[in-house]
Amino acid sequence: MLFSLTTAQQHLSITSIWGPEQTEVDSLCYNSSNAEKNAAFFCIIGSQADGHEYAREAINNGASMIVGSNGPFLQELAAAFPSITFLEVADSKIAMAEFSIFFHNFVHKSLKTVAVTGTNGKTTVTAYTRTLLNRLAVPTGIMGTAGMWDHKSKLMFKQTTPTTPEAPDLHAIFDRIYQNGAKAVSLEATSIAIEQQRLHGIMFDVGIHTNLSPEHLDFHETMNHYKQSKLKLFLQSKRAVVNLDDEGMSDDILSIFKGPLLTYSIETKADVYAEQIVPDEHGTSLTIVIQNNRYDIHVPIFGTYNVSNLLSSVCACIHLGLEEDQIVAQLPFIEGPEGRFQIIDHYPSYKIILDYAHTPDALELVIEAAKKLKHRRLILMLTGIGLRDPGKRPKMAKAAEGKADAFVVSVDHPGFVDREKVAEDVASGFSDPNASNVYKEPLRQDAIHRSLSLSEEGDLVLITGLGFGGYQHVKGEQVPYDELQVIQDFFDKEKTPNIIQG
Repeated sequence: MLFSLTTAQQHLSITSIWGPEQTEVDSLCYNSSNAEKNAAFFCIIGSQADGHEYAREAINNGASMIVGSNGPFLQELAAAFPSITFLEVADSKIAMAEFSIFFHNFVHKSLKTVAVTGTNGKTTVTAYTRTLLNRLAVPTGIMGTAGMWDHKSKLMFKQTTPTTPEAPDLHAIFDRIYQNGAKAVSLEATSIAIEQQRLHGIMFDVGIHTNLSPEHLDFHETMNHYKQSKLKLFLQSKRAVVNLDDEGMSDDILSIFKGPLLTYSIETKADVYAEQIVPDEHGTSLTIVIQNNRYDIHVPIFGTYNVSNLLSSVCACIHLGLEEDQIVAQLPFIEGPEGRFQIIDHYPSYKIILDYAHTPDALELVIEAAKKLKHRRLILMLTGIGLRDPGKRPKMAKAAEGKADAFVVSVDHPGFVDREKVAEDVASGFSDPNASNVYKEPLRQDAIHRSLSLSEEGDLVLITGLGFGGYQHVKGEQVPYDELQVIQDFFDKEKTPNIIQG
Protein backbone atom coordinates (compact mmCIF):
# COMPACT_ATOMS: atom_id res chain seq x y z
CA MET A 1 0.00 0.00 0.00
CA LEU A 2 1.12 3.58 -0.61
CA PHE A 3 1.74 4.93 2.86
CA SER A 4 0.95 8.66 3.10
CA LEU A 5 2.13 10.24 6.34
CA THR A 6 -0.26 13.13 5.84
CA THR A 7 -3.15 10.67 6.21
CA ALA A 8 -1.43 8.36 8.69
CA GLN A 9 -0.60 11.09 11.20
CA GLN A 10 -4.29 11.38 12.05
CA HIS A 11 -4.08 7.90 13.59
CA LEU A 12 -0.42 7.55 14.58
CA SER A 13 1.69 9.21 17.28
CA ILE A 14 4.72 10.42 15.29
CA THR A 15 7.28 12.79 16.82
CA SER A 16 9.63 13.44 13.87
CA ILE A 17 9.91 12.47 10.19
CA TRP A 18 12.96 12.20 7.96
CA GLY A 19 12.89 11.20 4.30
CA PRO A 20 9.96 10.76 1.90
CA GLU A 21 6.52 11.50 3.31
CA GLN A 22 5.01 8.96 0.93
CA THR A 23 6.41 5.47 0.57
CA GLU A 24 5.28 1.99 -0.39
CA VAL A 25 4.71 -0.32 2.59
CA ASP A 26 3.70 -3.92 1.93
CA SER A 27 4.46 -5.57 5.27
CA LEU A 28 5.28 -4.85 8.92
CA CYS A 29 8.05 -6.55 10.90
CA TYR A 30 10.02 -6.33 14.14
CA ASN A 31 12.69 -8.90 13.24
CA SER A 32 15.21 -7.55 10.75
CA SER A 33 15.74 -11.00 9.22
CA ASN A 34 12.06 -10.96 8.22
CA ALA A 35 12.31 -7.60 6.51
CA GLU A 36 11.69 -7.72 2.78
CA LYS A 37 11.09 -5.26 -0.04
CA ASN A 38 8.87 -2.36 1.11
CA ALA A 39 8.67 -3.52 4.72
CA ALA A 40 8.21 -1.18 7.68
CA PHE A 41 10.67 -2.21 10.39
CA PHE A 42 10.01 -1.36 14.04
CA CYS A 43 13.01 -0.92 16.34
CA ILE A 44 11.84 -2.59 19.56
CA ILE A 45 13.96 -2.18 22.67
CA GLY A 46 13.79 -5.44 24.60
CA SER A 47 15.50 -6.95 27.62
CA GLN A 48 18.07 -8.72 25.44
CA ALA A 49 18.59 -6.39 22.48
CA ASP A 50 17.88 -2.96 21.02
CA GLY A 51 16.13 -3.14 17.67
CA HIS A 52 17.81 0.07 16.51
CA GLU A 53 21.01 -1.96 16.14
CA TYR A 54 19.32 -4.00 13.40
CA ALA A 55 17.92 -1.11 11.37
CA ARG A 56 20.72 -1.23 8.79
CA GLU A 57 20.15 -4.96 8.29
CA ALA A 58 16.42 -4.31 7.74
CA ILE A 59 17.27 -1.63 5.15
CA ASN A 60 19.68 -3.97 3.39
CA ASN A 61 16.90 -6.56 3.26
CA GLY A 62 14.58 -4.09 1.52
CA ALA A 63 12.78 -2.12 4.26
CA SER A 64 11.29 1.15 3.01
CA MET A 65 10.45 2.57 6.45
CA ILE A 66 12.20 2.49 9.85
CA VAL A 67 10.26 3.34 13.01
CA GLY A 68 12.05 3.85 16.32
CA SER A 69 12.37 5.93 19.47
CA ASN A 70 16.03 6.95 19.22
CA GLY A 71 15.71 10.25 17.34
CA PRO A 72 19.41 11.19 16.99
CA PHE A 73 20.23 7.69 15.71
CA LEU A 74 17.39 7.76 13.17
CA GLN A 75 18.34 11.24 11.98
CA GLU A 76 21.93 10.13 11.44
CA LEU A 77 20.77 7.04 9.56
CA ALA A 78 18.40 9.12 7.44
CA ALA A 79 21.36 11.14 6.14
CA ALA A 80 22.93 7.91 4.89
CA PHE A 81 19.71 6.55 3.36
CA PRO A 82 17.73 9.54 1.93
CA SER A 83 15.27 7.32 0.01
CA ILE A 84 14.08 5.60 3.21
CA THR A 85 11.37 7.04 5.48
CA PHE A 86 12.40 7.32 9.15
CA LEU A 87 9.87 7.96 11.89
CA GLU A 88 10.61 8.85 15.49
CA VAL A 89 7.97 7.77 18.04
CA ALA A 90 7.79 7.87 21.82
CA ASP A 91 7.22 4.12 22.19
CA SER A 92 7.98 1.66 19.38
CA LYS A 93 5.67 -1.02 20.80
CA ILE A 94 2.69 1.34 20.88
CA ALA A 95 3.59 2.64 17.42
CA MET A 96 3.76 -0.91 16.07
CA ALA A 97 0.25 -1.60 17.39
CA GLU A 98 -1.09 1.66 15.92
CA PHE A 99 0.56 1.01 12.55
CA SER A 100 -0.80 -2.56 12.53
CA ILE A 101 -4.34 -1.30 13.09
CA PHE A 102 -3.96 1.35 10.38
CA PHE A 103 -2.24 -1.02 7.93
CA HIS A 104 -5.12 -3.52 8.22
CA ASN A 105 -7.73 -0.78 7.87
CA PHE A 106 -9.14 -1.15 11.40
CA VAL A 107 -10.48 -4.62 10.50
CA HIS A 108 -10.86 -5.62 14.17
CA LYS A 109 -13.77 -3.17 14.40
CA SER A 110 -15.64 -5.34 11.87
CA LEU A 111 -15.49 -8.29 14.28
CA LYS A 112 -17.06 -8.92 17.66
CA THR A 113 -14.06 -9.40 19.95
CA VAL A 114 -13.98 -11.43 23.17
CA ALA A 115 -10.70 -11.25 25.13
CA VAL A 116 -9.98 -13.71 27.96
CA THR A 117 -7.41 -13.11 30.69
CA GLY A 118 -6.49 -15.19 33.74
CA THR A 119 -3.80 -17.56 34.95
CA ASN A 120 -5.70 -20.72 33.98
CA GLY A 121 -8.58 -21.51 31.67
CA LYS A 122 -7.99 -18.98 28.88
CA THR A 123 -7.64 -21.54 26.10
CA THR A 124 -10.68 -23.51 27.25
CA VAL A 125 -12.87 -20.40 27.54
CA THR A 126 -11.93 -19.23 24.04
CA ALA A 127 -12.77 -22.69 22.66
CA TYR A 128 -16.10 -22.87 24.50
CA THR A 129 -17.00 -19.38 23.31
CA ARG A 130 -16.14 -20.27 19.72
CA THR A 131 -18.29 -23.43 19.88
CA LEU A 132 -21.31 -21.60 21.26
CA LEU A 133 -21.10 -18.68 18.86
CA ASN A 134 -20.56 -20.93 15.84
CA ARG A 135 -23.59 -23.02 16.79
CA LEU A 136 -25.60 -19.82 17.30
CA ALA A 137 -24.86 -18.69 13.74
CA VAL A 138 -22.11 -16.23 14.65
CA PRO A 139 -19.04 -17.54 12.75
CA THR A 140 -16.15 -17.21 15.19
CA GLY A 141 -12.40 -17.74 15.15
CA ILE A 142 -9.92 -18.07 18.00
CA MET A 143 -6.37 -16.96 18.75
CA GLY A 144 -4.17 -18.40 21.47
CA THR A 145 -2.17 -21.32 22.72
CA ALA A 146 -4.22 -23.80 20.66
CA GLY A 147 -3.33 -21.89 17.49
CA MET A 148 -5.17 -19.61 15.11
CA TRP A 149 -8.55 -20.74 13.80
CA ASP A 150 -11.31 -19.24 11.74
CA HIS A 151 -14.86 -20.56 12.17
CA LYS A 152 -14.12 -23.62 10.05
CA SER A 153 -10.57 -24.85 10.58
CA LYS A 154 -7.08 -24.16 11.90
CA LEU A 155 -5.05 -21.60 9.97
CA MET A 156 -1.52 -22.25 8.80
CA PHE A 157 0.33 -19.59 10.76
CA LYS A 158 3.74 -19.80 12.40
CA GLN A 159 3.36 -18.48 15.93
CA THR A 160 6.20 -16.26 17.11
CA THR A 161 4.76 -16.08 20.63
CA PRO A 162 3.22 -18.92 22.67
CA THR A 163 -0.21 -17.33 23.08
CA THR A 164 -1.13 -13.74 22.16
CA PRO A 165 0.52 -12.65 18.88
CA GLU A 166 2.59 -9.50 18.45
CA ALA A 167 0.53 -6.65 17.01
CA PRO A 168 1.47 -7.08 13.30
CA ASP A 169 0.59 -10.79 13.48
CA LEU A 170 -2.51 -10.15 15.59
CA HIS A 171 -4.08 -7.75 13.09
CA ALA A 172 -2.99 -9.87 10.12
CA ILE A 173 -4.91 -12.78 11.69
CA PHE A 174 -7.92 -10.55 12.38
CA ASP A 175 -7.82 -9.65 8.69
CA ARG A 176 -7.53 -13.23 7.50
CA ILE A 177 -10.30 -14.47 9.79
CA TYR A 178 -12.59 -11.67 8.64
CA GLN A 179 -11.82 -12.29 4.96
CA ASN A 180 -12.63 -15.98 5.53
CA GLY A 181 -16.13 -15.02 6.65
CA ALA A 182 -15.95 -14.89 10.45
CA LYS A 183 -17.98 -12.34 12.37
CA ALA A 184 -16.28 -12.71 15.77
CA VAL A 185 -12.99 -13.67 17.41
CA SER A 186 -12.33 -15.12 20.85
CA LEU A 187 -8.72 -14.60 21.92
CA GLU A 188 -6.40 -15.11 24.86
CA ALA A 189 -5.03 -11.91 26.38
CA THR A 190 -1.95 -12.74 28.44
CA SER A 191 -0.55 -10.40 31.06
CA ILE A 192 2.73 -10.17 29.13
CA ALA A 193 0.93 -9.29 25.89
CA ILE A 194 -1.05 -6.59 27.69
CA GLU A 195 2.08 -5.18 29.33
CA GLN A 196 3.99 -5.23 26.03
CA GLN A 197 1.23 -3.27 24.26
CA ARG A 198 0.38 -6.00 21.75
CA LEU A 199 -3.32 -5.26 22.31
CA HIS A 200 -2.92 -1.46 22.36
CA GLY A 201 -5.62 0.44 20.49
CA ILE A 202 -8.31 -2.26 20.64
CA MET A 203 -11.55 -1.76 22.55
CA PHE A 204 -12.84 -5.29 23.06
CA ASP A 205 -16.57 -6.00 23.01
CA VAL A 206 -16.19 -8.36 25.99
CA GLY A 207 -13.38 -8.86 28.50
CA ILE A 208 -13.46 -12.11 30.51
CA HIS A 209 -11.69 -12.79 33.83
CA THR A 210 -11.07 -16.41 34.87
CA ASN A 211 -8.73 -16.40 37.90
CA LEU A 212 -5.41 -15.22 39.28
CA SER A 213 -2.65 -17.30 40.87
CA PRO A 214 1.17 -17.03 40.77
CA GLU A 215 2.60 -17.30 37.25
CA HIS A 216 5.06 -15.45 35.00
CA LEU A 217 6.84 -13.94 38.00
CA ASP A 218 10.11 -14.19 36.08
CA PHE A 219 8.63 -11.40 33.93
CA HIS A 220 6.40 -9.50 36.39
CA GLU A 221 8.57 -10.03 39.50
CA THR A 222 5.64 -9.35 41.87
CA MET A 223 2.06 -10.61 42.08
CA ASN A 224 0.82 -7.04 42.24
CA HIS A 225 2.46 -6.18 38.92
CA TYR A 226 1.03 -9.38 37.44
CA LYS A 227 -2.46 -8.44 38.61
CA GLN A 228 -2.19 -4.82 37.51
CA SER A 229 -1.21 -5.96 34.01
CA LYS A 230 -4.29 -8.15 33.75
CA LEU A 231 -6.55 -5.43 35.12
CA LYS A 232 -5.58 -3.20 32.18
CA LEU A 233 -7.69 -5.41 29.91
CA PHE A 234 -10.81 -4.10 31.63
CA LEU A 235 -9.86 -0.54 30.80
CA GLN A 236 -10.16 -1.47 27.14
CA SER A 237 -13.32 -3.63 27.27
CA LYS A 238 -16.87 -2.42 26.66
CA ARG A 239 -18.39 -5.20 28.79
CA ALA A 240 -16.92 -7.41 31.50
CA VAL A 241 -17.37 -10.98 32.75
CA VAL A 242 -16.10 -11.60 36.30
CA ASN A 243 -15.54 -14.82 38.26
CA LEU A 244 -16.85 -14.19 41.77
CA ASP A 245 -15.08 -17.34 43.02
CA ASP A 246 -11.64 -15.85 42.36
CA GLU A 247 -10.23 -13.89 45.28
CA GLY A 248 -7.21 -12.86 43.24
CA MET A 249 -8.71 -9.97 41.28
CA SER A 250 -12.52 -10.16 41.09
CA ASP A 251 -12.99 -7.36 43.65
CA ASP A 252 -10.51 -5.18 41.76
CA ILE A 253 -12.43 -5.52 38.50
CA LEU A 254 -15.74 -4.87 40.22
CA SER A 255 -14.33 -1.67 41.68
CA ILE A 256 -12.76 -0.25 38.51
CA PHE A 257 -15.14 -1.36 35.76
CA LYS A 258 -17.92 1.08 34.91
CA GLY A 259 -19.65 -0.61 31.97
CA PRO A 260 -22.15 -3.50 31.65
CA LEU A 261 -20.94 -6.40 33.78
CA LEU A 262 -21.97 -10.03 34.35
CA THR A 263 -20.72 -12.24 37.18
CA TYR A 264 -20.51 -16.04 37.31
CA SER A 265 -19.87 -18.59 40.04
CA ILE A 266 -19.97 -22.26 41.02
CA GLU A 267 -19.86 -21.41 44.74
CA THR A 268 -22.38 -18.63 45.27
CA LYS A 269 -25.23 -16.84 43.54
CA ALA A 270 -24.27 -14.62 40.62
CA ASP A 271 -25.78 -13.38 37.38
CA VAL A 272 -24.96 -16.84 36.00
CA TYR A 273 -24.20 -19.68 38.39
CA ALA A 274 -24.26 -23.46 38.62
CA GLU A 275 -25.39 -25.81 41.36
CA GLN A 276 -26.07 -29.53 41.84
CA ILE A 277 -22.88 -30.30 39.89
CA VAL A 278 -22.57 -34.10 39.53
CA PRO A 279 -19.75 -35.67 37.45
CA ASP A 280 -20.07 -39.01 35.66
CA GLU A 281 -18.07 -41.03 33.13
CA HIS A 282 -19.48 -39.00 30.24
CA GLY A 283 -19.29 -35.47 31.62
CA THR A 284 -21.21 -33.45 34.17
CA SER A 285 -24.85 -32.93 35.10
CA LEU A 286 -25.72 -29.57 36.61
CA THR A 287 -28.33 -26.91 37.08
CA ILE A 288 -27.40 -23.61 35.50
CA VAL A 289 -29.17 -20.48 36.71
CA ILE A 290 -29.26 -17.44 34.43
CA GLN A 291 -30.87 -14.32 35.82
CA ASN A 292 -33.02 -16.55 38.09
CA ASN A 293 -34.07 -18.89 35.24
CA ARG A 294 -33.11 -22.52 35.97
CA TYR A 295 -31.98 -25.10 33.40
CA ASP A 296 -31.09 -28.75 34.11
CA ILE A 297 -28.48 -29.96 31.60
CA HIS A 298 -25.72 -32.48 30.96
CA VAL A 299 -22.51 -31.30 29.33
CA PRO A 300 -19.57 -33.34 27.96
CA ILE A 301 -16.97 -31.66 30.17
CA PHE A 302 -15.03 -32.80 33.23
CA GLY A 303 -13.99 -30.90 36.34
CA THR A 304 -15.81 -28.18 38.24
CA TYR A 305 -13.19 -25.69 37.00
CA ASN A 306 -14.41 -26.38 33.46
CA VAL A 307 -17.99 -25.80 34.58
CA SER A 308 -16.75 -22.39 35.72
CA ASN A 309 -15.07 -21.84 32.34
CA LEU A 310 -18.31 -22.75 30.61
CA LEU A 311 -20.30 -20.21 32.65
CA SER A 312 -17.92 -17.44 31.57
CA SER A 313 -18.59 -18.29 27.92
CA VAL A 314 -22.34 -18.21 28.58
CA CYS A 315 -21.90 -14.70 30.01
CA ALA A 316 -19.97 -13.61 26.93
CA CYS A 317 -22.74 -14.82 24.63
CA ILE A 318 -25.35 -12.98 26.70
CA HIS A 319 -23.25 -9.81 26.47
CA LEU A 320 -23.23 -10.21 22.68
CA GLY A 321 -27.03 -10.15 22.62
CA LEU A 322 -27.86 -13.85 22.20
CA GLU A 323 -30.95 -15.33 23.85
CA GLU A 324 -30.26 -17.37 26.99
CA ASP A 325 -32.54 -20.30 26.07
CA GLN A 326 -30.81 -20.60 22.70
CA ILE A 327 -27.41 -20.52 24.42
CA VAL A 328 -28.41 -23.22 26.90
CA ALA A 329 -29.73 -25.42 24.07
CA GLN A 330 -26.21 -25.57 22.63
CA LEU A 331 -24.36 -26.41 25.86
CA PRO A 332 -24.64 -30.21 25.45
CA PHE A 333 -22.64 -29.85 22.21
CA ILE A 334 -19.78 -27.84 23.70
CA GLU A 335 -16.28 -28.67 22.47
CA GLY A 336 -13.07 -28.03 24.39
CA PRO A 337 -9.62 -27.44 22.91
CA GLU A 338 -7.15 -30.14 22.09
CA GLY A 339 -5.10 -31.25 25.08
CA ARG A 340 -7.42 -29.92 27.78
CA PHE A 341 -8.79 -32.87 29.75
CA GLN A 342 -8.67 -34.79 26.47
CA ILE A 343 -9.64 -38.41 27.10
CA ILE A 344 -7.83 -40.95 24.91
CA ASP A 345 -9.90 -44.12 25.20
CA HIS A 346 -9.25 -45.93 21.94
CA TYR A 347 -6.30 -48.05 23.08
CA PRO A 348 -7.40 -51.42 24.52
CA SER A 349 -7.02 -51.67 28.31
CA TYR A 350 -5.61 -48.14 28.59
CA LYS A 351 -7.33 -45.02 29.89
CA ILE A 352 -5.30 -41.86 29.14
CA ILE A 353 -6.06 -38.21 29.87
CA LEU A 354 -4.05 -35.36 28.38
CA ASP A 355 -4.15 -31.95 30.05
CA TYR A 356 -2.17 -28.75 29.60
CA ALA A 357 -1.92 -28.15 33.37
CA HIS A 358 1.38 -26.31 33.91
CA THR A 359 0.71 -24.35 37.10
CA PRO A 360 0.30 -25.80 40.61
CA ASP A 361 -3.32 -24.65 40.81
CA ALA A 362 -4.21 -26.12 37.43
CA LEU A 363 -2.46 -29.39 38.29
CA GLU A 364 -4.43 -29.77 41.52
CA LEU A 365 -7.70 -29.13 39.72
CA VAL A 366 -7.09 -31.62 36.93
CA ILE A 367 -5.98 -34.32 39.39
CA GLU A 368 -9.15 -33.75 41.38
CA ALA A 369 -11.26 -34.08 38.21
CA ALA A 370 -9.41 -37.18 37.01
CA LYS A 371 -9.78 -38.98 40.34
CA LYS A 372 -13.56 -38.78 39.99
CA LEU A 373 -13.39 -41.15 37.02
CA LYS A 374 -13.33 -44.91 37.62
CA HIS A 375 -9.79 -46.21 37.94
CA ARG A 376 -7.60 -48.60 39.91
CA ARG A 377 -4.35 -46.64 40.20
CA LEU A 378 -3.46 -43.13 39.02
CA ILE A 379 -0.16 -42.64 37.20
CA LEU A 380 0.65 -38.94 36.92
CA MET A 381 3.16 -37.30 34.62
CA LEU A 382 4.05 -33.74 35.66
CA THR A 383 6.56 -31.32 34.22
CA GLY A 384 8.76 -28.32 34.84
CA ILE A 385 9.36 -25.64 32.21
CA GLY A 386 12.84 -24.55 31.25
CA LEU A 387 11.73 -21.21 29.82
CA ARG A 388 9.88 -19.99 32.91
CA ASP A 389 10.30 -19.14 36.58
CA PRO A 390 12.41 -21.92 38.16
CA GLY A 391 10.81 -21.18 41.53
CA LYS A 392 7.56 -22.71 40.25
CA ARG A 393 9.08 -26.12 39.49
CA PRO A 394 9.09 -27.66 43.00
CA LYS A 395 5.62 -26.26 43.59
CA MET A 396 4.34 -28.62 40.91
CA ALA A 397 5.47 -31.64 42.92
CA LYS A 398 4.10 -30.16 46.13
CA ALA A 399 0.71 -29.72 44.45
CA ALA A 400 0.71 -33.37 43.36
CA GLU A 401 2.17 -34.96 46.52
CA GLY A 402 0.07 -37.85 47.80
CA LYS A 403 -2.52 -37.55 45.02
CA ALA A 404 -1.31 -40.32 42.69
CA ASP A 405 0.15 -43.80 42.96
CA ALA A 406 3.14 -43.13 40.71
CA PHE A 407 4.77 -39.90 39.55
CA VAL A 408 6.80 -39.41 36.37
CA VAL A 409 8.69 -36.11 36.32
CA SER A 410 9.66 -34.55 32.99
CA VAL A 411 10.48 -31.29 31.21
CA ASP A 412 8.68 -28.97 28.77
CA HIS A 413 10.34 -26.36 26.57
CA PRO A 414 13.81 -26.67 28.14
CA GLY A 415 15.22 -23.76 26.13
CA PHE A 416 18.87 -23.44 27.08
CA VAL A 417 18.38 -24.99 30.52
CA ASP A 418 19.70 -28.47 31.26
CA ARG A 419 16.79 -30.94 31.26
CA GLU A 420 18.21 -32.91 34.17
CA LYS A 421 18.35 -29.73 36.25
CA VAL A 422 14.70 -28.90 35.51
CA ALA A 423 13.56 -32.42 36.41
CA GLU A 424 15.56 -32.34 39.64
CA ASP A 425 14.04 -28.95 40.51
CA VAL A 426 10.54 -30.37 40.11
CA ALA A 427 11.28 -33.55 42.06
CA SER A 428 12.77 -31.53 44.92
CA GLY A 429 9.23 -30.50 45.80
CA PHE A 430 8.38 -34.04 46.94
CA SER A 431 8.96 -34.95 50.58
CA ASP A 432 11.19 -37.74 49.27
CA PRO A 433 12.43 -36.96 45.74
CA ASN A 434 14.01 -40.43 45.56
CA ALA A 435 10.92 -42.39 46.58
CA SER A 436 10.35 -45.66 44.74
CA ASN A 437 7.23 -44.29 43.02
CA VAL A 438 8.95 -41.16 41.67
CA TYR A 439 10.55 -41.53 38.23
CA LYS A 440 12.57 -38.86 36.42
CA GLU A 441 12.50 -38.83 32.62
CA PRO A 442 13.80 -35.45 31.36
CA LEU A 443 12.78 -36.11 27.74
CA ARG A 444 9.01 -35.67 27.42
CA GLN A 445 8.50 -38.56 25.01
CA ASP A 446 10.43 -40.90 27.32
CA ALA A 447 8.30 -39.74 30.23
CA ILE A 448 5.10 -40.53 28.35
CA HIS A 449 6.38 -43.97 27.45
CA ARG A 450 7.43 -44.59 31.05
CA SER A 451 3.99 -43.50 32.31
CA LEU A 452 2.25 -45.86 29.91
CA SER A 453 4.61 -48.73 30.74
CA LEU A 454 3.76 -48.35 34.45
CA SER A 455 0.06 -48.67 33.69
CA GLU A 456 -1.86 -51.90 34.10
CA GLU A 457 -5.45 -52.73 33.23
CA GLY A 458 -7.84 -50.49 35.12
CA ASP A 459 -5.25 -47.77 35.76
CA LEU A 460 -5.60 -44.17 34.67
CA VAL A 461 -2.63 -42.34 33.10
CA LEU A 462 -2.81 -38.55 33.47
CA ILE A 463 -0.27 -36.81 31.21
CA THR A 464 0.08 -33.09 31.97
CA GLY A 465 2.17 -30.18 30.74
CA LEU A 466 2.78 -28.20 27.58
CA GLY A 467 2.61 -31.12 25.16
CA PHE A 468 0.39 -29.51 22.56
CA GLY A 469 1.34 -26.79 20.13
CA GLY A 470 3.37 -28.81 17.67
CA TYR A 471 6.84 -27.99 18.96
CA GLN A 472 9.17 -27.76 21.94
CA HIS A 473 11.60 -24.86 22.51
CA VAL A 474 15.08 -26.39 22.65
CA LYS A 475 18.26 -24.28 22.54
CA GLY A 476 16.68 -21.48 20.54
CA GLU A 477 14.92 -23.75 18.08
CA GLN A 478 11.29 -24.81 17.73
CA VAL A 479 11.75 -28.58 17.52
CA PRO A 480 8.68 -30.32 16.00
CA TYR A 481 6.78 -32.41 18.53
CA ASP A 482 3.55 -34.42 18.18
CA GLU A 483 2.02 -35.65 21.45
CA LEU A 484 -0.45 -38.06 19.88
CA GLN A 485 2.25 -39.57 17.68
CA VAL A 486 4.47 -40.09 20.73
CA ILE A 487 1.65 -42.06 22.35
CA GLN A 488 1.09 -44.10 19.18
CA ASP A 489 4.84 -44.79 19.00
CA PHE A 490 4.66 -46.45 22.43
CA PHE A 491 2.00 -48.88 21.26
CA ASP A 492 3.82 -49.52 17.98
CA LYS A 493 7.04 -50.27 19.88
CA GLU A 494 5.32 -52.50 22.42
CA LYS A 495 3.53 -54.34 19.60
CA THR A 496 0.27 -53.61 21.39
CA PRO A 497 -2.78 -53.67 19.10
CA ASN A 498 -2.98 -50.38 17.29
CA ILE A 499 -5.70 -47.82 17.62
CA ILE A 500 -9.17 -49.24 17.29
CA GLN A 501 -10.74 -48.19 14.04
CA GLY A 502 -14.25 -46.86 14.47
